[in-house]
Amino acid sequence: QTDDTTWVFHIRDGVTFQDGTPVDAAACKASLERAMQVQERAVTAAKIDTIEADGQNLTIKTTEPFGAFLANLSEPLYSIIKVGDDQDYANKPIGTGPFMVTDFTVNEKIDEVKYDGYWNGASDIDSITITCIEDDSTRGLALQSGEQDIVQRVASTDIDTFANDSDYQALNTTGARIRLLLLNQSNEALKDANVRKALADCIDYDSLVSILGSGVTVAGAPYPASAPYGYDDLDRQTYKPDEAKSLLEQAGYKDSDGDGIVDKDGKNLSLKITYSMGDYTTMLEAVQSMAKEAGIDIQLNLSDDTTESEKNKDYDILCTNWQCLSTGDPQWFLDQLYKTDGPDNSMNYSNTDLDQIISKLSNTFDTDGRQKLTIDAEKILLQDTASIWLVGEKNYVVANSKVQNITPYPIDYYFIDNKMSID
Repeated sequence: QTDDTTWVFHIRDGVTFQDGTPVDAAACKASLERAMQVQERAVTAAKIDTIEADGQNLTIKTTEPFGAFLANLSEPLYSIIKVGDDQDYANKPIGTGPFMVTDFTVNEKIDEVKYDGYWNGASDIDSITITCIEDDSTRGLALQSGEQDIVQRVASTDIDTFANDSDYQALNTTGARIRLLLLNQSNEALKDANVRKALADCIDYDSLVSILGSGVTVAGAPYPASAPYGYDDLDRQTYKPDEAKSLLEQAGYKDSDGDGIVDKDGKNLSLKITYSMGDYTTMLEAVQSMAKEAGIDIQLNLSDDTTESEKNKDYDILCTNWQCLSTGDPQWFLDQLYKTDGPDNSMNYSNTDLDQIISKLSNTFDTDGRQKLTIDAEKILLQDTASIWLVGEKNYVVANSKVQNITPYPIDYYFIDNKMSID
């Protein structure tokens, strides 16, 4: 970094694309510029202004000082691929990694073969087929049947079964993916901070972990306990059933007709949770039961796809999951989901103090300063009950005993590399 907005990269010598073409600064420039042409998020995520190439030196200027620049540049959308009129980006992108795509079917599978010219050493594995299996339990069954050698994310309740069987290996690390409830503040009831807080207080987070098994951990805050953002010192969301009932009373709700559901102005407090992942049903049924104890009626709506609901802000509560540290830096999560004009802020949530902290993060480059600002942001989100952070997911990779040298990482995008092998 030569000044607040200028970054100079020396591209590693001897790296080639998977067709043998050398990777130089010009190739990286073309790849980054293409990403910004085809994906709007690539324009805003790194705030790139200009890119210049000179041999192996790549100079990037940002539109403003941006402390998250280096981290955000590691986001998968900036992966370096070969650019050209003859390239089939959608089906057979040519990258720089140890495996190259030979066939791709959307939402079904990716066939890959090893690239012998990989700069860090060719893999011992000749080919890999990555299969898309949406249901966690079904993935586990595919491993047991021998259909798959390695799977990522099996049902939490199945993890102990694999861990206690010598034919399998269940590897895990503390993950950075969190399951949360997005609270749409265009909903009349959820506009009231007391109602949002009551909903958070009526959930027994420890019980959720007991129900779901060893694949999850208690959350109650935007970032996991393993991240350096003050988890233990925060006023986290915890189970406070008496306070939940008190907050509902303060919001003007009481059970006037004795049906077990609180009401206001003749209308029951009834909210719908929309979700698309079937394996979340057990967790949400528990939330539904806990909310009923406080007098809140929760209806569950399992949808094939929640994209349109989120895009149109057409939901009461949306249950989803986020990789809250997808770039290894906390700002991405805040920028995307909680900033007033964040591209994924479908909750109609806005707090000018939070927006100012996010702006300060952009201008802060030292690690300690960024950590402090992130903690300040968390305190605001918790005070506002901007969301309800239910559980964190451990990143589990489960494989048969033949697969060797597997390394799970906190960010679950990566685990296939040139070091893996099969006995």
